[in-house]
Amino acid sequence: MPEAAPRAPRRDDTAADARSLERMGRIEPQPIPALPELPAPAPADEQEAAELAVALADAGIAATDSDKTAVRALASLDAATVETVKKWLKAKEKDTPSA
Repeated sequence: MPEAAPRAPRRDDTAADARSLERMGRIEPQPIPALPELPAPAPADEQEAAELAVALADAGIAATDSDKTAVRALASLDAATVETVKKWLKAKEKDTPSA
């Protein structure tokens, strides 16, 4: 009986992802879409961000870069939430013992 000849394993690319198919040369590289441009903040949001920054300063909190990012995110929320945060900061200012 003749001996069986070894065969190279078949590549099954039916379940491969696009990057693997690119590496195997089966498809052309796919274009990467450009990131969408972020919309400009609304003027009301900028005003609320300024008010929150003032409330932070009045409470004696030195705003870091991450704080400024958080203030911009808070300012984009509804006006009632912004007012609640400002009231909380004013209450914190009153509760802080003076040096």
